[in-house]
Amino acid sequence: MQHGVHLGGRRALAERLRAAVTALDLSATLGVSPVTISVGATLLGPGDTVALALSRADAALYRAKEGGRDRVETLP
Repeated sequence: MQHGVHLGGRRALAERLRAAVTALDLSATLGVSPVTISVGATLLGPGDTVALALSRADAALYRAKEGGRDRVETLP
């Protein structure tokens, strides 16, 4: 049995996280609303090191921020 998120599922999972954060009403506690996040996601493939996967996720995150924020970007 394989664990984790498949290729198509990583974007869906990241989008659900992004939407959940955006839906939070933090105006009472933080004085701001809405709060948004950008997400960079990748897969940890066979032979990948954690450092390599984190590097790809970081690159995807910067693409998300450069693309307008409050978005999800993925890299293989």
